[in-house]
Amino acid sequence: MTPMLLAPLPVMVVLLLVVIATVPWGGPDWLEMALALLTVGAVYYWNLKRPRLMPAVLVFALGMILDVLTQGPLGVWTAAALVAGLSGRLVRRSQVRFGRWQGAALGIVTLALVATLVAAVTSLYGRQLVALEPVVDALLAACLAYPVLSSLLSLLDGLWPVVDGRSLFMRGD
Repeated sequence: MTPMLLAPLPVMVVLLLVVIATVPWGGPDWLEMALALLTVGAVYYWNLKRPRLMPAVLVFALGMILDVLTQGPLGVWTAAALVAGLSGRLVRRSQVRFGRWQGAALGIVTLALVATLVAAVTSLYGRQLVALEPVVDALLAACLAYPVLSSLLSLLDGLWPVVDGRSLFMRGD
């Protein structure tokens, strides 16, 4: 595939995960949050690996779409996505080279930070403490699934034919 065709790949993957996270699965309470956390985990991954293809404007827009489709307080998942994106960029700029498992561990730490942020903001919005059990269950499920997600995203990232390919948004990668 050509670099121009693959340029929107990170955004399309995150958008697909947004749709998957908002489908009414009819499962337990924590499932929707776990899927939303994995969506935010994908934002972290792409900001770590290909930050120029996930500018903050797109991360904001994808977070707002997730907020609207989950029918929660506006801005919660947007802030979570922006925090995850910033975290990925900061890890990338740290100049420390991480292996696959260290990167996955940092992704899990980011998910824990995001889950805490979402629970805190939702509690403040509702003026009462949210039930912590579904939040913890969602975080555990997302943390267990994140290494699999990052491996799948790594396979997709391997489709990139050149290291410094052009994106739709900026030159270089």
